[in-house]
Amino acid sequence: MAGIINVSASFTTATDAAAYASGDLIANSATPGSVTPLSFAVGVSQFRVLRARVKLSLGGGSGFICRLHLYSSSPTVTNGDNGAWLSTESGWLGSVACLTHSVTFNAPDGVAGCPEVGTASFPLPMAVALPSGTTVYGLLEARNAFSMAAASVATVTLEVERP
Repeated sequence: MAGIINVSASFTTATDAAAYASGDLIANSATPGSVTPLSFAVGVSQFRVLRARVKLSLGGGSGFICRLHLYSSSPTVTNGDNGAWLSTESGWLGSVACLTHSVTFNAPDGVAGCPEVGTASFPLPMAVALPSGTTVYGLLEARNAFSMAAASVATVTLEVERP
């Protein structure tokens, strides 16, 4: 099916309240072998990522900057939540920097949007051709120091254009 679609994935962060440093992984588990990457069912093997949106809920924190890393296959990470982001390189497609717009985590609309220009390791839109399958995987990396409540929910939405 051609057109623009939004595909979302979410997870609940580890159950400890954590202060993140730039370069830390934001994940569902503090145990490295238990981290489950985000999974986006795009439905086709060739598409363009137009934009990404990140929302963190359950707050108490201040503004954050994060980077969404995208992969063609499920990555393996060396550390868990709040450890240094370090993943396998195979299948890495690129990354998108996501910035807040002066919102707090506990605001009802606490969404971090990704501007379209100059925010990706590859300029948006990012053309993707998966070697197999129709699913893209993602990991979030903190790009500044911030803190949030334990068991916060992270939701990432990709705006994708399918041919």
